[in-house]
Amino acid sequence: MQYLSKSDFLIAQSCPTKLYYKKKGYPNSADQNEYMEYLAEGGYMVGKLATLLYPEGIHVSTDRDHQKSIRLTEEHLKEKNVTLFEAAIESKGKLIRVDILEKKGNTINLIEVKSKSFTTTDDPKEHEKVIRGLKDYILDVAYQYYVLSEKYPEYKIKPFLFMPDKAKRTKVEGLNHLFNAKKVADNKESKFRSFEVSVDLTRIDDILNDDIMTLVDLEDEVMDMQEYIAENVKDLLKSLKNGISKIEKPIDKNCFKCEFQEKDDNHSASGYDECWKDMPEPEHHIRDLYYGGTLGGSKDPYYNEMIRSGELSIFDVPIDLLKGKRGERQLIQIQNTKENKEWFDPKLKDILDSWEYPLHFIDFETSLHALPFHKNMRPYETVAFQWSCHTIKKKGGDLIHSEWLNLEPEFPNFKFAESLMEQIGLEGTPLMWSSYENTILRQIYEQFEVYNYSNPELKNWLENIVKLDKDDTGSFIDMNKLTLEYYFHPMMKGKTSIKCVLPAVMSCFKSPRIQSWLENFEDSLSLFEKTDDGTVVSPYKLLPPIDMYDEAESVKDGTGAMLCYADLMFGIKKVDLTKKENYERALKRYCKLDTLAMVIIWEHWV
Repeated sequence: MQYLSKSDFLIAQSCPTKLYYKKKGYPNSADQNEYMEYLAEGGYMVGKLATLLYPEGIHVSTDRDHQKSIRLTEEHLKEKNVTLFEAAIESKGKLIRVDILEKKGNTINLIEVKSKSFTTTDDPKEHEKVIRGLKDYILDVAYQYYVLSEKYPEYKIKPFLFMPDKAKRTKVEGLNHLFNAKKVADNKESKFRSFEVSVDLTRIDDILNDDIMTLVDLEDEVMDMQEYIAENVKDLLKSLKNGISKIEKPIDKNCFKCEFQEKDDNHSASGYDECWKDMPEPEHHIRDLYYGGTLGGSKDPYYNEMIRSGELSIFDVPIDLLKGKRGERQLIQIQNTKENKEWFDPKLKDILDSWEYPLHFIDFETSLHALPFHKNMRPYETVAFQWSCHTIKKKGGDLIHSEWLNLEPEFPNFKFAESLMEQIGLEGTPLMWSSYENTILRQIYEQFEVYNYSNPELKNWLENIVKLDKDDTGSFIDMNKLTLEYYFHPMMKGKTSIKCVLPAVMSCFKSPRIQSWLENFEDSLSLFEKTDDGTVVSPYKLLPPIDMYDEAESVKDGTGAMLCYADLMFGIKKVDLTKKENYERALKRYCKLDTLAMVIIWEHWV
């Protein structure tokens, strides 16, 4: 039987056609996305913590025998008082699994556990703002409420979210690493890998006495959604009768974000391909235009008019729609893509010449988790665990690399900032890619009072180098902003991330120093390679893989670095010295390449 599950209902809210692709097993990029996997791992750990806080709870069978799970749930609910984990509720073709179902007499508490943070506040306006940010999660709970109340109309049902509270600080040192998440075998019905979570039971009292989770009452919000859900469910259930039929929805600009754009051995065409099979596919598609979806306003973006008329090239965009600073960038992209040429604003050279030596190219790696690493931390409070810096002391000077990586099981943020201060001081020009590094240092500055930390020299350094508020200037120069305003290459399309700019630069660089830097990245590691047709391979693709979670993966983005650091410091293999050395090496290589990429782009510009 084809049930309309909660995940079915939710995926259909962005586009009802997706329900067909989901039920037919089309590959879904969200199932394979590393960042989503990272978030899911945190979700499993928060879920485990939530169940520990209901020690009387009974876990309903989680195998794929839905009928058995439904019967088992119904038997348990005959008891006057009972708490169930993953209770299976079926009603008229709809199926839900409730994270925590707490029955007390004639009242059922429906509790959905989420790893996303919530911030408790006494300010009604702030509370309303926080609740608005939970719209998708409220819809999740509202669908469960709809099914549960339809199945058991005689009960009073109270809907809640159960979430880590950013207004609270943990009393437990090492809370995060009391939970170990281990990948389990792939589910045959999903390409998303799940986790089993084990708990250090020797410290169970610490866990139970901590208080970082908050129950969020959603009764008003959930009730407001019931009429919408009732109408929506009718059409979705119709599509599941007598097999699965596709609910056709007109294609529009939102399709560019569709998660069904992958192919596999069972699907020669993706879901996206099927929806767009009658549309042209120009080389320079409008989906690649910088902020193209905003053309013409938000009510009916001009992209949708172009899609309806089949004009899908960026060269079809009317020039008179390109307005303001964003329009200037869009015009630069269109004109220089048409001419297939690299573009430099003449002002860029003067800006680069104005920089005071030494130049410090800096990158940070940080981690934030639902369950904090250290005592007194809030959920999702940033841990700054690594920096890399490439320094050039004078014009034409040699490249000097320095780095710092935390390997101690203690809150590292102040040591992180102190080590950077000692390395770069206040002389010269500190450079970053985006404002992230400034944000992290500002957060560390704000942590002085919270952690009762005293270092007048560090505080003074931060006040000089960091933009602390909107009226401040700070010392950091944002190379991403410079790219956006003064540089373009057609290979970048509408993007300015360093991983898009670097390959573009590598396709046309002239400085011999660039090739030398990559060839000599380490004594025994070159990150310079060309394909048979002469194309330079992105250096990020040449980073050696390591065995992470028993699979060979490369640390080549921030998510990989977060995963690697967590496993290095607190994972189940933290006592494996060989594994730790491999992780440390991988983290250092990745962060070093980020700052070298900045140097390469600068070298190409000058």
